[in-house]
Amino acid sequence: MKSLGIGINELRSELKKHHRFSVHDVIPNLDYLIQSGWVLEIRRSRQFTTPGGTVRDSEQIKYKISEAGINHLEAGTIFTKPESTRNIKVTNVNGVTIIGDGNVVNESHIDLARALTKLDEAIAQAKELSDRQKIEAGADIVTIRSQISKPTPNKSIIIAAWEGLKGLVTIASLAGHAKRVGELIANSM
Repeated sequence: MKSLGIGINELRSELKKHHRFSVHDVIPNLDYLIQSGWVLEIRRSRQFTTPGGTVRDSEQIKYKISEAGINHLEAGTIFTKPESTRNIKVTNVNGVTIIGDGNVVNESHIDLARALTKLDEAIAQAKELSDRQKIEAGADIVTIRSQISKPTPNKSIIIAAWEGLKGLVTIASLAGHAKRVGELIANSM
């Protein structure tokens, strides 16, 4: 376990070599990742003897990815705990349904919202897509979700966002979910 993690000098070197990060970019970004729980800071006390024979205390600091970071990058594993559904709140305000922590859906679009959630989950696990493609698809899903939360969704925005997602129908692991979203959009527009 002591060998897990990477020191700051190794981290700076690797990020500069592989991702062209400047030395000055590493610390603020690493600090953010630590504060948000994506990276763990491992501190270990140790002693060393100076050339003059004095024993000094020193602290070694290494960094490693946290459970939350691994689950995000790997889109969860079979060992990930399922989220509890007992705390889900469903509220209806003037025909707009609020599900859980602020997921707002116009009542007439609940099926589409559910289909978008399933598609979003499938995209996160799709090995056929690059990270960039996953981010772009996620942005289109967020756009559609934001429109179907409105009492009067802007259909042209939904259709434009769907154009970005339409190609997912050709990917085997996503075809069923993408097709369902497309059908629901076509039926509601």
